[in-house]
Amino acid sequence: LIAQACLCRSSRIAAEAAHILGRTDDEAHWRELADRSRAAFRKAYVLEGGRLTSDAVAAYALALHFGLFEADEVQPAADRLAELVRESGYTVSTGFAGTPYVTWALSENGHVEEAYRLLLEDTCPSWLYPVRMGATTTWERWDSMLPDGSINPGDMTSFNHYALGAVCDWIYQVIGGISAAEPGYARVRIAPRPGEGITWARCAYESVQGRIEVFWRCEDGRFDLECTVPDGVMAGVALPDGTTLEVAGGTHRFGCTA
Repeated sequence: LIAQACLCRSSRIAAEAAHILGRTDDEAHWRELADRSRAAFRKAYVLEGGRLTSDAVAAYALALHFGLFEADEVQPAADRLAELVRESGYTVSTGFAGTPYVTWALSENGHVEEAYRLLLEDTCPSWLYPVRMGATTTWERWDSMLPDGSINPGDMTSFNHYALGAVCDWIYQVIGGISAAEPGYARVRIAPRPGEGITWARCAYESVQGRIEVFWRCEDGRFDLECTVPDGVMAGVALPDGTTLEVAGGTHRFGCTA
């Protein structure tokens, strides 16, 4: 299931790259493979009502984030993903393949609160369990160090192994709210999405255009945002209440009801 999902996504990316490069024959080849691999995925793994033959968090995360469900299947699938996350006590139940996408699959489909709960859980397995155990780097496995402080006797015990830290992409773009609206950050999107458990965030990204900074705080029912955009760069700002604005380079401050 994971291999087939990744084949479809990789083929789609190759098709998009070929389109940008004007290589029409390559685009047609990769587009056909993407469509064929998506159809094969759906035939083999998608059941009625947005369920999958593998009723697992990683399976739903990839299928949702890679666009493998039809429109009427997306919400039931996302609801099932959120249910599985709750059933696990908000501990992480994905490995290298699913971990980068589970918070995306939740927050993109109406379950941002579950994504926050998943991020902030600190019992093993979770992102914050290693932090609670004194880690300053990401481990190869969730329990490279056991709760009693001893080292896991298994073979996979690297203490500096980034893969499971891929959630940082989601942290920067959803909590910090910084993403590229155009390639190379020629245009920026500022759209932090607050959630339960975090009342303020400060985030900065050193883009090729210059430093982008965001600071926001939720307090007493109010959301306040300060953002700094490089000179010569336009940014689209989206506030949690649905307000959207266009700003040029410089520092800007906005507020709304939380």
